Amino acid sequence: MEKTTYRINGKGLFSKDEVVISIGKGKENSGIIFLINNQTIRANVENVTNSIRNTVLSSGNESICLVEHFLGACSLMGISDIEVETNKNELIFNDGSAMHYYEAFLVNGFSLPDIQEEYSLQTPIFVKNDRASLCALPHDGFKISYFMHYEKYPHLSKLFASFEKKDQLEKILRARTFGTKEENEFYDVSDRLLTLTPTGFSKKLHEPLEPLHHKILDIIGDLRLSGINPLEINMHVIGIKSGHELNVEMAREIKKQLL
Repeated sequence: MEKTTYRINGKGLFSKDEVVISIGKGKENSGIIFLINNQTIRANVENVTNSIRNTVLSSGNESICLVEHFLGACSLMGISDIEVETNKNELIFNDGSAMHYYEAFLVNGFSLPDIQEEYSLQTPIFVKNDRASLCALPHDGFKISYFMHYEKYPHLSKLFASFEKKDQLEKILRARTFGTKEENEFYDVSDRLLTLTPTGFSKKLHEPLEPLHHKILDIIGDLRLSGINPLEINMHVIGIKSGHELNVEMAREIKKQLL
């Protein structure tokens, strides 16, 4: 990294305001730390206070939401030991992808990584609820797969995608979040986010499996809360209609097994 501190500006989701984050180098082996109003919040699964629609971390009287895309970008780029100060209780959302973080990292001296597996899952991990499941299996290398099935939306039914480190990072980083017409209108973001319609999306997809690639981005970001970059673990993670809640539960189980 050429610069010791740099700033990224972008649109928030909840605050409706410009979000400004300042990223600086942290102490060795400190991991990823968020700072807001002089309160330190570590990117650790023990600090998760909500994971229903996005992942929220809290410490003391402060909280920060929408951390999953940033943590996903850091994991894919092999970035750690940084301090991230934000002027809002959320991170930058923009179009709901992680591409703005990726581009900022490249501009500020980071290069495409060669991440090596340093950990090996010894036994399978399986978490589920009444709607979805998520498992992590011992594997040679890192792999993540996702199965999507939205019964109300035929174009999002019975779809499957996988990602390995040899694949292009950009297809995961540029994958945008999506919401229903009611959700996006509530947050007044229909003009910049993908909106589900009965037959497709309000905007052209980067590629047919972009919605699944976004789910993979979310899983990678949430699993970073285990304290380990998931790309450093020999495992195959398989999500079946899973979301943030199961991702966080999986991060907790990975931490128990490997740390």
